[in-house]
Amino acid sequence: MYHPRKNIIVRFALTALSIALLGIYSTGLAQAEHSLLAPNPLNGKLSFVSSDFPAPPLGKTLKKKPSEIRIYEYDSKPLGDRTPFLLVHGLRGEYYPTFRWDKVIKHFNSDTRFAGEYKVYMLRYDSTARLETTVPQFRAAIDDLYQRTQERPITVMALSMGGNLVYEGMLNADTDKKVRLVMTLGTPFRGSPLFCADWMNYSIYKNLCFPWTRVDHTVAYKFYFERNRNLLQDLGWDDGDKSVPDVGPFSSHLPLGPKGDLTLQDTVNTRLAKLETEHFDKKKLIAYGGYLQNPYMLPHSERVVENTIMAPYTTVFMKGPAHLGREHPVLKLLNKQISTTVPSKSAAERAGTQFIYQLNDGITPVASAIFLPKNCGDLVSRESDLPKAKPVVDVRMARVFKNVDHLTFIDGYRPLRAPTAVRDELNPDQAAKPMFDWMLTDLLNPPTDENRIAEE
Repeated sequence: MYHPRKNIIVRFALTALSIALLGIYSTGLAQAEHSLLAPNPLNGKLSFVSSDFPAPPLGKTLKKKPSEIRIYEYDSKPLGDRTPFLLVHGLRGEYYPTFRWDKVIKHFNSDTRFAGEYKVYMLRYDSTARLETTVPQFRAAIDDLYQRTQERPITVMALSMGGNLVYEGMLNADTDKKVRLVMTLGTPFRGSPLFCADWMNYSIYKNLCFPWTRVDHTVAYKFYFERNRNLLQDLGWDDGDKSVPDVGPFSSHLPLGPKGDLTLQDTVNTRLAKLETEHFDKKKLIAYGGYLQNPYMLPHSERVVENTIMAPYTTVFMKGPAHLGREHPVLKLLNKQISTTVPSKSAAERAGTQFIYQLNDGITPVASAIFLPKNCGDLVSRESDLPKAKPVVDVRMARVFKNVDHLTFIDGYRPLRAPTAVRDELNPDQAAKPMFDWMLTDLLNPPTDENRIAEE
């Protein structure tokens, strides 16, 4: 969900490369341009059934904010006997080629069984718009895809807030029946403490003592929140674990330091909490969550060493690159910030630790990503808690992976030179394998309720 500022050198290089390749790919680009200028398939009612969608946009068209949801096809081959497989991007994925799904698609299509069973489609939407705007558009897009693929049930894979879009869209019964299966990757179903501005500022106020670090963190978050106000409005924490403290006004003496008014009324995301009272078939859901190992998962003595002796290393190899807009270092910093979110005293006592969100991928706490039932969030405050979470999981399948961040699901990145193969911590008896192989296996062989009960 994190999107860095564009590097101007990279933009010039890509522009030059595009010009050089223009002659070679003129035919393909002309076809893509023609597709982009075609009428929006969501405008009006279709009087015929067709499986043809435009190719993904390129160049300047890709850089324009989408005004409405559109569906694109990855290949122009006829649908044939295949079924639709729809990819839904996360925050600002709409500005990337193939909306950041390129590695996933290539890996999946290299499998002969997947290529024979599925035709890949991609949905593009304005990820900075409120969900109240995009959800109705999503439902119309699903209906259009369903009709134009001969009413074949749709399989969906969604990254991050794309999963929220799918989830809220499927609260409509007509949309729900057209979707066969949904795989979500790091989706904040219960929101994230990261998207509660006063709560984050209060945690900075309580945790940091050096003036320059307080100002640095506060300004960075203010800039982030200003650019992504829809996240604050739609994806703040739903407080299903009763963890939001009610402390009232707080203020640093620094001109740019942390300040705010932390109250339950203004912080708790009642919108998300209310959605859970509506019908949603969680048995259609395969939910992936991940977390980065951080100092707050260590014993106190080791944590002191990590925060003192290792501080210069952290500054050079994490904080520096993060300030330059490198995505994975940014997610590591956010991971630590979410881990140190100050909870209510009652929540800390129930969890047995003040670091109740230490299991997060830099954006989404594990309890939110695997959509644990209400009041079960404190079950996964520590690694040792994961076995206790499995019996209460009520989605079709939940998997939790260690040392993966929010973008590992689409780029395969593993920090600290960790092996490519990763283990599912909720099912540790299963062999480790690369992330894309986990995803492919679950799509081709989704567990049934009978298999899940027998396994348990």
